[in-house]
Amino acid sequence: MRKELHKMRTRVKRIFSMFLPFSLIIFAYILFTKTNTMSDAQLDIIRLSPYVIFFIGIVIAWRFNRSREFFVLIILTLCLSVIQYTKSDSISSTEAADMYSIICLMIPINIALFSFLKERGIISLWGAIRIGIIVGQLLFALWLIYSGERYILDLINKDILSINIDAINSIPQISVIVFLITLVILITREVSYKSSQDVSFIAVLLSLFYVLENNSSQILCSVFFAVSGLILIVAIIQDSYYMAFSDELTGLPSRRALKQDMMKLGVNYSIAMLDIDYFKKFNDKYGHDTGDEVLKLVASIIKNVTGGGKSYRYGGEEFTILFPGKSISEVFPHLEELREKISQRGFTIRGKDRPKNKPKKKTKTLKSSKQIFITVSIGVAQKNENYRTPDDVLKSADKALYRAKKKGRNCVSK
Repeated sequence: MRKELHKMRTRVKRIFSMFLPFSLIIFAYILFTKTNTMSDAQLDIIRLSPYVIFFIGIVIAWRFNRSREFFVLIILTLCLSVIQYTKSDSISSTEAADMYSIICLMIPINIALFSFLKERGIISLWGAIRIGIIVGQLLFALWLIYSGERYILDLINKDILSINIDAINSIPQISVIVFLITLVILITREVSYKSSQDVSFIAVLLSLFYVLENNSSQILCSVFFAVSGLILIVAIIQDSYYMAFSDELTGLPSRRALKQDMMKLGVNYSIAMLDIDYFKKFNDKYGHDTGDEVLKLVASIIKNVTGGGKSYRYGGEEFTILFPGKSISEVFPHLEELREKISQRGFTIRGKDRPKNKPKKKTKTLKSSKQIFITVSIGVAQKNENYRTPDDVLKSADKALYRAKKKGRNCVSK
């Protein structure tokens, strides 16, 4: 029952994180509909708000070393500045139209580009290269506008489809196609990796498409650009929270999540500590990459522990399982079952001559491949008169784990 509730809470969190960015877009639209009743001072605040949000977002992205959001926020700042400049009297209508066409193309291209680039840091060589990419785009855009060479600009604005959508859409056709391609790519990535970052980029892409499609209102641009920046900030916070409370390698809740959940334990509970036997020797013999695969294998089994337990990565080769409302006698059979499942699950050490690509036809197992079996030692303790706090019970479980190792490993001790 507890496991089902945990799964349900996980699904709810997932759905909430997916719909939150789009809820912000709806909020932006509602806010925009109210702007006609606002005072000049309030409208001035709205005009300024995207730059304030962009600045805050850039600082947060830099602080958390999130280069993707960092550079997308810079792109949004530049694009909004140019859009607002095109509405001034100091620029000709031709130049304004050219800048608008370039922005319509730059936004989806850059969102696609920076969503694919790996996190390589901001204050680094890779960060400098990304800055160079942005500066290069700016210089190229200026050259297109002021060089007098119209070929590329005419190509950007050319109708490449026989369908006439100008009556319902003001964005150049080639930009619409790039927007659609970027949207499909981001949706595909989100389905594959289930990343809140990709969801945020999808929401930003749709928000900015709406802005560019309705480019007549400066207030609308300010509102939707501000919300786009806010969406990226929320994505940074969500991912940072996940990274803080989830173990990246195994996908299990981390030690920080364990400490938080330990504070929620009630009157009766048991805690188990689990350690992979001879893991250090295994790492030394087969390498850390293979060791990581073993950790992921063991974690995948521990994750499905029965008896109402919730598993955590404690650190290194150690795992912790909380059993709220359970005594040792109740959880002991489930821990024995878990230990047995792990010991019976073979792990194949791949040989160096293993082909990189999976062969089309099945072949015999290479002689250099080797199957080994992993065992674990488990110590368990429960709250009682001697161990009144979760930390005390955890220490007692750790001592029980030590006794399990002294008994010869591959056993459960209390």
